[in-house]
Amino acid sequence: MEEKLAKKLAIFLVFLLLLFTNSFLFADNSYPNNDGEKWRIGYAEGEPFVNFAGTFHGLVQGFEEHGYINGVEQMPYSSGQEDSKVMWEWLVSHNTGNLEFVEDAYYSFGVESGSEEELLNRLESEGDLDLVITMGTYAGQILATDTHSVPVMVFSTTNAVEANIIDSAKDSGKDHIWAHMEPDREKRLIEVFSDLFDFEKMGIVYEDSDLARTYSAIDEIEATASERGFEIIYRHVDEPADSEDRERYYEELQDAYNELAYEIDAFYITVASIEASRLEGLLTPFYENNIPSFSQLGGEEVRAGAVASVSRDDFSEIGLFGSDAIIRVLEGELPRDQIQTFTLTPLISVNLEAAERVDYRVPFEVLLVADQVHQTIN
Repeated sequence: MEEKLAKKLAIFLVFLLLLFTNSFLFADNSYPNNDGEKWRIGYAEGEPFVNFAGTFHGLVQGFEEHGYINGVEQMPYSSGQEDSKVMWEWLVSHNTGNLEFVEDAYYSFGVESGSEEELLNRLESEGDLDLVITMGTYAGQILATDTHSVPVMVFSTTNAVEANIIDSAKDSGKDHIWAHMEPDREKRLIEVFSDLFDFEKMGIVYEDSDLARTYSAIDEIEATASERGFEIIYRHVDEPADSEDRERYYEELQDAYNELAYEIDAFYITVASIEASRLEGLLTPFYENNIPSFSQLGGEEVRAGAVASVSRDDFSEIGLFGSDAIIRVLEGELPRDQIQTFTLTPLISVNLEAAERVDYRVPFEVLLVADQVHQTIN
């Protein structure tokens, strides 16, 4: 009896030893590396934007969750941040694991003149990057080309199919291209807005260009309006060409809001270059005329004065999904073979002060399910 017990104890101890040894040996390198080298990663975005920075932060957290990097807790990021470069520079200066965030491979096209051509030439000729993380419609359109074969993984587009980045939600059409798709997201946003406020005339302001129509999801908005039976009243304002052009832009934006306040009974804030600190002032004519506003972008704009939104403020889900796809590509699979469709859990935000200003009582049922309830305009 004692001998059997001793044998069982010995087996158990060996099991614990093996478990401890495996944990020790593979704690930091539990996944294969790139033939003894780190994978070299590049980054491209159209311009600094809160969703781009949030998504990149989510991806970094996803890489850590999958065991590819570690020790990124101190990487500089806070909710609402637009600056992705500060995170990139932090990753460049810290040895975090199997991925190398290449120092000179960060590109923000709207900030660095000529950087589009520079990156394309690099991808076509040098072959020194294993993959490019790409943020936004514009950057995706630039890099989704057959002139190079470097894997390009595109995030944070309104509709990558309509933007001609990929052929369809099921097939990108190019072996080296992948883009996240969330079908019908914009349609669902407008439906929620319509259910909450039951309006007849909805106003929108956007730049009248193909790119702006795509990232503002104008086609989806118009289709939903036709289904729901409400009218859309339009105003067009050109986005600022540079920092010196911003005052012209805000003056024209305010003029458009002032005009719409007498023509509509609801306002939809499409994705545009609006600083959160300016939003309360811009929305004043809508407050004065009891016109509710709904933000396409999400929580930051609700915090700053919009009445409600259904947004993507939690980037952890897309971070896990996207980092898994990137890892599979780094390990040898084609971007084209990865699943592109992933529906994110909606995050409902409401602002009680903004609702009060437009004489709207938020239904108790909405307050119960809301993820963010802001008491004041901030």
